Amino acid sequence: MMNPYSLSVLCLSTCFSLSLDAKNFADIGHSFEITEESFLTMIQRRVQNAASEGKLEAMEEDIKKRVKARVLNPLPVEGLQKTQEERSYYFDPSITVENDIRDHQGTLIHGKGTKVNPLKMFSWGVPLILIDGSDPNQVSWAVGQQGKIVLVKGSPIELFRQTGTRFYFDQGGKIVERFQVRQIPARISQEKHQLLIEELIVE
Repeated sequence: MMNPYSLSVLCLSTCFSLSLDAKNFADIGHSFEITEESFLTMIQRRVQNAASEGKLEAMEEDIKKRVKARVLNPLPVEGLQKTQEERSYYFDPSITVENDIRDHQGTLIHGKGTKVNPLKMFSWGVPLILIDGSDPNQVSWAVGQQGKIVLVKGSPIELFRQTGTRFYFDQGGKIVERFQVRQIPARISQEKHQLLIEELIVE
């Protein structure tokens, strides 16, 4: 009987391999209605096939290696370049409230349609420093800055071992996309009730 850990690893294996199974075929002859196999049924079938063929342990080991490699080296954020010409601009974090917001006593705090700027109530905190972790110059510069260092490329764990400094990673490029960053290194900091984004040249 499989333990919960083995089953979770096999589920990951299935997810990783899904993209490898996709193929395009030309239309040949008649078309027939396709009955799709449920996701759970597919996982169970693959587990059973791997077990019957004696490949269960090999599959688990392969997935462990893939997960470890992805943790050590996350996928780089695409669409960025090293800063060629410095640029700075402001970002207004204000949002429009879609529904009335009330406190626990029912008192209205913000009515529907109200424009709210969270920086008027909360501090952004220390700056975010976005860098390419594969560039030694950017790493050296960032370590000397005040703020949280966020990688768009490189290994946070390996850089921590080298420098003793904690590094974060912009998974999926969410920060870059949200603040429309196009060049690296960049710094995001608060200036009054706005965010200042600076794309910088580091010598």
